[in-house]
Amino acid sequence: MARMVGLDLGSSYTRIWTQDGGIVLRCPSAAVIDSQSHELVAVGAEARKMLGKTPQDILAYRPIRDGLVSEFEVAARMVYALFRNKQICSTFNRPVVLLATPYRIDQSQRLTAENTVFEGGARAVAQIPAVFAAAVGAGLRVTSPYGSMVLNMGAGLSEAAIVSSGGIIAAHSIRVGGEKLDAAIANYLKQHRNLVIGIPTAESLKVQIGTASPRADRGRMTVYGRNARTGLACHEEVTSAEICEAITPAIDAIARATLSVLENAPPEIASDIHRYGLMLCGGCANLHGLPEAIAAKTRLRVTVARRPMDCTIEGLGRIIKTPGLWDASLEYRLR
Repeated sequence: MARMVGLDLGSSYTRIWTQDGGIVLRCPSAAVIDSQSHELVAVGAEARKMLGKTPQDILAYRPIRDGLVSEFEVAARMVYALFRNKQICSTFNRPVVLLATPYRIDQSQRLTAENTVFEGGARAVAQIPAVFAAAVGAGLRVTSPYGSMVLNMGAGLSEAAIVSSGGIIAAHSIRVGGEKLDAAIANYLKQHRNLVIGIPTAESLKVQIGTASPRADRGRMTVYGRNARTGLACHEEVTSAEICEAITPAIDAIARATLSVLENAPPEIASDIHRYGLMLCGGCANLHGLPEAIAAKTRLRVTVARRPMDCTIEGLGRIIKTPGLWDASLEYRLR
């Protein structure tokens, strides 16, 4: 019998689940290739450290953008390397993969994701909406006739969905996630402080003093960068209030997308959501003050999943173990 594997190709992190080991891999979705020899130089955490710091003949990639495969060849080689590293794939033993993909993607994007996993070494691939897998991994009663709502906020994509009776009743995706928050912080400091910083520095600000709640004060942090006017190196002290102001428009956009799902839901289902609330998962769920901010904008009770970053991959594992959780049969395509 072929080995069953769950694969979550996220914009920021890739995760792999196996039947015998559970979650066996969490690593950054990054790869580095030598442009002369076309050899894979590094993958995962090592490759992420090299982003933006490589010489001309070494190319660093983030092959997954907004939850979609943006660099097919690089993504396929990354998946192949990760499968080989974890001894999931070999010449005589190729896995059957359940892949999490965004809810609303067109056929060409679906085929690109599928072929990426085939090139990575899979013998068969089935796809399932990542937001549904996240709902399963968060512990929601997806097979119940009562409606449950989940907001899955990743690095490149945020998806809100209402699930009931093993399927998705209504869903909405928006290309706003952790990466857009980082970019918003960098742009804010450039406009208001004339301070130019990189995305990794912006991410550090978000993690260490960032908050989505205007009432919270997480202190201040000294940031080193370049003055936009003089071009000279400089440093500034940034407050958590400034970070909150910078990311508020993005949080508002996510809240509006969440409300649009409720507007398209049947009245009976909507009443269930107002009664039971919203489950928040994904890497952005760890942002300080985010549950309170989403609750204030949507008037829903917001709960954060126990392990928000692993909800999708844990959900894939549960669906592999219990295929009846998904109302439609899983269509595995063979190569």
